[in-house]
Amino acid sequence: MNDLNGTNAPWRGFSAFQVFGDHVPMSGFVLVARIYADPAAMVRLLASRAQASMPLDPEVAMACVRAGLGLARSGAASFLYTNADETIALIRSGVVEEVGQSLSVHDQLVSLYAARLARVLGQEVPVFGDIYEFPNITVARRAYVTALEALEDSTPLRCSIRLGAQLQGRGEPFHHSMVESLEEQTALLEANGVDMEALPTWWWRGVAASVTADSIDLHEEIPASDAFAELVTL
Repeated sequence: MNDLNGTNAPWRGFSAFQVFGDHVPMSGFVLVARIYADPAAMVRLLASRAQASMPLDPEVAMACVRAGLGLARSGAASFLYTNADETIALIRSGVVEEVGQSLSVHDQLVSLYAARLARVLGQEVPVFGDIYEFPNITVARRAYVTALEALEDSTPLRCSIRLGAQLQGRGEPFHHSMVESLEEQTALLEANGVDMEALPTWWWRGVAASVTADSIDLHEEIPASDAFAELVTL
């Protein structure tokens, strides 16, 4: 549940597009917010629940997905992609037009995500957010597809890190060096009763939602990369 699990890796490739609260919005550019719970806090949470939780603690993972989908009612996002580690919100056109408004949107989304996560889990977890300003929807779509592909590719490692937090919570030995290869990850998961093939689709690929003023269309089965990109619209 830190950078070892691969979640942050795709965003390093888009770091040049990250902006901050005092940036001047560029006409025609597209804003994307990445919202995520504090990885260290999530490790502690998984460890604290380990004695009474199923392997990988799907309740916590689903709580993060539900918190992400809850942002559909913020009025700020036109498209959401969410999984157990992060939520990526496409900011609706016209929401940010003046200096400082992106910070307001950032704070709104972080607060809403944190509040819903706390309600579902019964305890507070620190939540962070980053804002990216892309020159057009094509580049924004590329960021979404990159995040989706990275999530799927890193699923064995992500699951191993989550399981490792649970093992530590039960006083059992675990270190990241134990899951550096796919073979080691698979062996650890199988030894603890985790069948990767039996994991639900949302665990591998997340879920998405298209949001309009009148409706929220949930995409529980994320399509292939090109088709997924076409879903990302303002």
